[in-house]
Formats: sequence, C-alpha cells, structure tokens
Amino acid sequence: MATCRVQVVELAPVPRKGALIMACNHISHFDPPIISGFFPRRIDWLAMKELFSSGWSQRAYTLLNCIPVDRGGADRNALRHALHRLQDDRVIGIFPEGGIRAGEWSILNGAEMKAGLAALSIHSGTPVIPCVILGSDRLYKPENWLRRTTLLFIIGDAIEPPKEDANQPGARERFAEDLKKAFARMKEEAVFRFGLTEEDLPKTPQARKGIHP
Repeated sequence: MATCRVQVVELAPVPRKGALIMACNHISHFDPPIISGFFPRRIDWLAMKELFSSGWSQRAYTLLNCIPVDRGGADRNALRHALHRLQDDRVIGIFPEGGIRAGEWSILNGAEMKAGLAALSIHSGTPVIPCVILGSDRLYKPENWLRRTTLLFIIGDAIEPPKEDANQPGARERFAEDLKKAFARMKEEAVFRFGLTEEDLPKTPQARKGIHP
C-alpha cells in the first residue's frame, strides 16, 4: 500500500500448493486487503453476510471469491462452501475472533476464539497458517496516512489438525487451545524481535480515533 510500509515476516515457508486455512487476528477494517496483498497465495475470505446486503456489494464480494457467513450461529451453508473450496486446494481466510478485537478481547492476549476455525480444519483435514497483523489500527488516525506508518504482518508455521483422535471427546477443544496459544506466542515474538511498546500493540478503532482513551 502506498500509504504505509508493510513488513512481512514469514516464520516458515507457506506451501504454494494444496489446501490451507489462513487465520489472523483482526484489528481494523483495513486488514483484509492488506493481508490479501501480502499473503503469498490468493485467499477466499469468509465474510459476514451483511457485506452482501446490496446488489452491487453482493456482486463485488462474489467476484472476490468471498463466502457469506451468518455470525448469529453455526452456518452449515458457509461451512459446506468452504469445504468445497478446500477440496479444490484453495486457501480459506478466516478471522477466528469473529470481528475486530483489541486488548483483553483479542486472541493475541489469550481470548477465546469462535469454534469455526478448529471445526473447519478438523472436518477438512486442512492445516492452519496462523498469522498476526499489527499496526493497521493506526490507519484510523488520518495523519498516519501521510507518515507511511509501518505495519507488521507475521506468517506462522502450519499447524496440522488432529487425525486419528479427531472424533475423540475434547479433541476439538484441545486443537483450538493449541491454535489460541500460537497467536499469543507470535505476538510475544514480535514484541521481542521488534522492540514493540504498548502503544504499538492493537487498540480499538475508537481509541485510535481519539474518541475515548
């Protein structure tokens, strides 16, 4: 993006072929285009169905290969579409928090994820590539568009879903816990590697806009 610098850190090579699930924390409305632009493979996003509410937006998001998801509960239709895409060796993009999150509500700080990520990975047998984005929330402050703010996009190592014991009691919960811990570890590694301060870590859009502390 011309208005910012994106520093990409690939902790492990991303497989260039085969089905993948790209899962990332979500801190701003700018995240999807940034991630799509710098992840090394094309992403088919799971997107909230509200984005498809008008005729033009439905056409646009469909052309972008997005899959509408009803966030009000288990959306079997979206799951079925995602499974079909993965069978075609595509990459599904998902925000496991279910929306924009910062602070104690963020998976970077150990908050719970929605159940869909672990379920999709286990049902499809597809590995998850955990990713962490930092700094895109700064773009809510207009002057940062002129300062070429630096953003970090960290791509982690693939995490394989459980195979033999996938149907055993608690398997999904244990896998979800492993995924959750991966995001927190990646955040801590970014803090150590780049010397990040509390101000560099995600804030709510309202806080970045100065609406409240």
